[in-house]
Amino acid sequence: MIRSIPSFSKVARFADLTASVQHCNLCPRLCSKRKIFADANGDVESRVLFVAEAPGRLGADRTGVPLHGDRTGDNFESLLGNVGWKRHQVFITNAILCNPQDADGTNGTPTTDEIENCSAYLEMAIALVQPEVVVSLGATALNALSVIAPHGFTLREDVARLVPWGGVRLFPLYHPGPRAAVHRSLAKQRSDFMMLAKVVHPVRGIIAASTSGRSPARTLARPTSELTHLQVAAKAFLELGRRMTYFKLTKLLYLTDLAALENAGRMVTAGVYLRQVDGPWLPDLDDALRQMDGHEVHRFFSRRIPMVELGPSPRSQGEVVLDDEALRLICDVFERYGRMDNAQIKTAVYRTAPMQYILRAERAGGDMRNRPVLYRDRRIDEADESAPLGATTDRP
Repeated sequence: MIRSIPSFSKVARFADLTASVQHCNLCPRLCSKRKIFADANGDVESRVLFVAEAPGRLGADRTGVPLHGDRTGDNFESLLGNVGWKRHQVFITNAILCNPQDADGTNGTPTTDEIENCSAYLEMAIALVQPEVVVSLGATALNALSVIAPHGFTLREDVARLVPWGGVRLFPLYHPGPRAAVHRSLAKQRSDFMMLAKVVHPVRGIIAASTSGRSPARTLARPTSELTHLQVAAKAFLELGRRMTYFKLTKLLYLTDLAALENAGRMVTAGVYLRQVDGPWLPDLDDALRQMDGHEVHRFFSRRIPMVELGPSPRSQGEVVLDDEALRLICDVFERYGRMDNAQIKTAVYRTAPMQYILRAERAGGDMRNRPVLYRDRRIDEADESAPLGATTDRP
């Protein structure tokens, strides 16, 4: 259990703890290094406290700001921004507070002794801030927390899960550094941060779970959101990819709804996809994006190609409007298809069963123009399976 250390003032306690850290000489390898613990660590009133591994040589060791100034810091700030959080809203610290450089000058790995020596400072930082959620970034940080209050959690088994620990709640995540992307891509990490923002806000604290009782595939929007299911899904893809062609967004939404039908029997967007020359087309998407333009999204043209990117001033900034099932499905689709260009994703779409059905019908002489490919939780290849290819059937 993390000890609760009483004090008259958080500000005074923080100043005392900072001074203590600056005079630390417990670790022979690190005692002459810069100690990264000061006002730049963030808000001591935050409901969320991040614990990373150690200050980076090109990042915090140079700038004095945790997770800032190098590629790891850039990734971390991008992940925060994806969920509408600001650095000044959270508190950030490390398992050890000095950069553990190896003899060749590169970033080294903290030793067990160094982690144990610094564990008292980490424990006091947590007791000072009193966060509702502690977010560990990487295996080293997760293991360092076990020195304070033993746990059996691992990244492989417990990533992006809210679990009880030491009298507070723990949310293990992968480290945002470039090397960690080998094990957990940035697209997956964006999904993890969206999951984090679903359960806690850095100012307001733990977010109460919905008790509406509706099925997961339909419970996409929070009660305070005015966005439709289609708008929510489109915004989620832009949070993952930042910018893409209108064409690609349409195809990602189609692939998501097709996967949702296969996995859960229900579409995510509740939209209608019609057969067009370039594949399935969402008639409602243009109006849905227009309603969000200038806020949640920004529409523009690049070399006469319609583009969509994440907007400058979302009206629901910081609010997560996807349930776990829908969010994971969208992230899986983006992970698989998000790096494709227009031609590649068009090919992928044409290889899906509904489009293969349409192509066979057209080769047999059927007129499939404007036929619904997906509609009301149904697929054309299943709805028309009793009709001969090319036959005229009533639309669903």
